Amino acid sequence: MNPSAPAATQPPSGSVHPIFKLAGLIVLLVASGMGGTCLARWMRSATEENQVEVESSQAAKGLPAALARWKKPDLVLALTAQQYGYLLPCGCSRPQVGGLERRFNYLAALKDAGWPIAAVDLGDIAQKQGPAGLTNLQGLVKYRYSMEALKLMNYGAVSLGQTEANLSLFKILGEYALNNPEPRVVLANLRNKESEFPEQVFDTSVFQPKGSSIRVGVTAVTGPTAAEAMKDSSAKFEPSREAIPRALAALRKEKAELLVLLYQGSIGRAANDQSEPIAAAKAFPDFQVILCECDEDEPPGQPLVVKHADGRTTQIVRMGHKAKYVGTMGVYKADGSFTFTYHLEDLGEQWLTAEGKEKEQPVVELMERYARELDRGQFLSKTPQATHSFSAAQSDSKPRFVGSEKCKRCHESAYKVWQESPHSHAWQTLADAKKPGLRHRDPECIVCHTVGFGFQSGFVDETKTPFLKNVGCESCHGPSSEHLNSPDDPVWHRLMNPWKAKPGESAAESKSRTQRMDQFCQKCHDMDNDVTWSNQGFTRKWPKIAHPTPKENR
Repeated sequence: MNPSAPAATQPPSGSVHPIFKLAGLIVLLVASGMGGTCLARWMRSATEENQVEVESSQAAKGLPAALARWKKPDLVLALTAQQYGYLLPCGCSRPQVGGLERRFNYLAALKDAGWPIAAVDLGDIAQKQGPAGLTNLQGLVKYRYSMEALKLMNYGAVSLGQTEANLSLFKILGEYALNNPEPRVVLANLRNKESEFPEQVFDTSVFQPKGSSIRVGVTAVTGPTAAEAMKDSSAKFEPSREAIPRALAALRKEKAELLVLLYQGSIGRAANDQSEPIAAAKAFPDFQVILCECDEDEPPGQPLVVKHADGRTTQIVRMGHKAKYVGTMGVYKADGSFTFTYHLEDLGEQWLTAEGKEKEQPVVELMERYARELDRGQFLSKTPQATHSFSAAQSDSKPRFVGSEKCKRCHESAYKVWQESPHSHAWQTLADAKKPGLRHRDPECIVCHTVGFGFQSGFVDETKTPFLKNVGCESCHGPSSEHLNSPDDPVWHRLMNPWKAKPGESAAESKSRTQRMDQFCQKCHDMDNDVTWSNQGFTRKWPKIAHPTPKENR
């Protein structure tokens, strides 16, 4: 099913839409992968019944085609989650998806169309770990800049997830919420918020977006499974079933109409009544929308809809990893009840800032400030240097990185292949990068564009270790000083080329060895940085850099 197709509009409270007339249907699963051609056709026809023809002037305002068919909503809920520190695409391949700049531009397009926006985020804004084995040195800084970007986008509520807890809530909240009241951080069942995080974490957030008559009320809880995963963190939780009634009472007191629950917990693959967000929807039917975690990278294109006995419904939305999408919920108010339309927007290159307009885009400047802070703070030199595994090979060995030029003397054929490959100027691509610049000062970029960064004797910077710029021989083969000193030592031959085919290798052994090579490459050529890799990337690209020893030298 097309993930960007809008969901069928839900009926007003007390009425039954034709889509719900299956006998005994309590939970309607409208999720990717559920159905085949018949279901897709059925859903499409139900959707089209609720679409309207729009004036060409509205389509001209930059709305996606799917949204241009909507009747203008009374409110748009912009739903995001699980950013995992993904500030913006790295630019190493195209077309990449996601990033805060594109999200800003998308929300700006909705605003320019005159649509009132209420934006909320589930949490897990912080990254789990640094890329390619790096320590999470930049995690707090990236979280702060992410929150600043959400403030620029007028987010009304943001919650906290496992990644924030793993970095320590004391550090996370001290990095931003301690001195910044917006966007408001909500987590109703955080037991120790009043004593340890006063005026930093709240039960609820109630706000009325400009241009809308609808008061939005948001609360958040961490479910039992997620709370168990965070038991060793600074976060302490009370049962969500105890916190939610208290939060609902507070929302009613502030006359909130559209109630949103941010639920830390996932539906899981089974999607049954035991799934925590579904159970929460059934136990607390006052919530019209629940935003929860998604176990998969790619989110479902439609909400999961829970229908209650009194005719009301709860829309459960999942958003996927690295915030590559924005869930867009059109909200329509009539006679005291709400109906909904849904669209999942992928943040592709259609949302890049137009050339020449960069200075008018605040998130672009925010990312430039982030890059300058990393440079000014000398994050390259602050990155811890680990001991390479080769150091354990022999008790008296001290392997060091020596640079690709040292390899040329004995491996001239392989050196020529490397020299003619993009690997040989990988560092320069960072130095030349724009929007933002200074990528060659960002450890999380440098680690995949140099030799040995993050290891003892590895790349430090272009002044101290210029011979380790670019992706070189030792990026794959490891530090070669010991091999250079003892070229015939079989220990170092084996360590530096674990992928070498053995005589008489079977087809199964060849496949296994190739898979190990592929997995090694994916430390940097992952699906986010190299979007074409999933399409047999190793099979297509390895022949371009394959460098077997010439027969005369074997």
